[in-house]
Amino acid sequence: MKILYGYPYYPSDDTYGNSEQLELAYVDRLNKEGFDITPFCLTIDPPNHCLTFGQLDRKWKHGDKKLLKLYSRIEAALEEHDVFINAAGINLHPEFVEQLSVFKVFGCNDDPENSHNLSKPAAYAYDLCLVGNIAEIETYKSWGIKNVEWSPLGLKSYIYNHDLTYEKILSGERDIDLFMMIDKLAPWRKTKMEMIEKTFPDGHFYGRGWRRGYLHNSQQLDFLQRTKIGLNFHNSTGPINFRTFYLPANGALQICDNKKHLADIYELDKEVIGFDSIEECIDKSRYYLDHDDERRQIAAAGWRRAVTDYNEISVFNKKVDAIKKYMIQPKVYTNNKITLAYNQQNRKKFAFYSMI
Repeated sequence: MKILYGYPYYPSDDTYGNSEQLELAYVDRLNKEGFDITPFCLTIDPPNHCLTFGQLDRKWKHGDKKLLKLYSRIEAALEEHDVFINAAGINLHPEFVEQLSVFKVFGCNDDPENSHNLSKPAAYAYDLCLVGNIAEIETYKSWGIKNVEWSPLGLKSYIYNHDLTYEKILSGERDIDLFMMIDKLAPWRKTKMEMIEKTFPDGHFYGRGWRRGYLHNSQQLDFLQRTKIGLNFHNSTGPINFRTFYLPANGALQICDNKKHLADIYELDKEVIGFDSIEECIDKSRYYLDHDDERRQIAAAGWRRAVTDYNEISVFNKKVDAIKKYMIQPKVYTNNKITLAYNQQNRKKFAFYSMI
């Protein structure tokens, strides 16, 4: 299976490094494991933010030169591939996607906050949707998407200590009781964060609005390795963030919201701890700070699950398994309609711009 892997190249504050270099290094690691993947940047004028759907639709309908040149390059690259993955679900108009003859995969890790710009208007055009937010699978189905599965964000190789062991978690010393990197001032969570701060004034909480300020990237791994309990809050539904995976991968006991769907990712009370209210979060944090042996056992089991099932290779293998499953099935079309006039008009423009 030859895969063309479309990735975004966002502007970066270099927290973990140049975003494109991180993507290219990721693909390189996958290829060393035996996959056959060609990286392809889907960002216009990179580094740049992705287009909103309104912007994308206008550029498509008006035959924007840069957009159509990108599409022409995609068509040329796909001649040597069987599968196309739009890893972040960006910048491809659904009418263009429907014209592609290979197996097409839509990826998105920004539901539900950005569904109106990414997934809802475009996902129908793909043969398979691999969705990062496990809580939003039914939402896709409500849009008429039949072929949709959960595809976890998983672990990035640079955000956990590969030398950590089960035994070290059970016996090693950690001197940070509670740890969290998050924006305190976001209005949808501010009250909760204030309650956490009042209850645990010595907690190691970092980000906008916290008294400790920001934690530099160079210190993050060290602090995670010293953490007993890592708290995890989401903007809305989830779990859908990197904390879901890097907290246990670094040996911290994860206490996480969205308990219902957290149970679909880990075994509750054996690998992670879930909560449905801020009061429950506080109570469980207190309990496991007072019961260190239980904390260690659950943290160690969570570590084993995270590094085994949610490492980069395991996660990408799951993508490939899903692709193989649906490649042999006929596509189920939805009620979405396309405007053939634009297809015919822009096909001519593709031919023109492919010669430039």
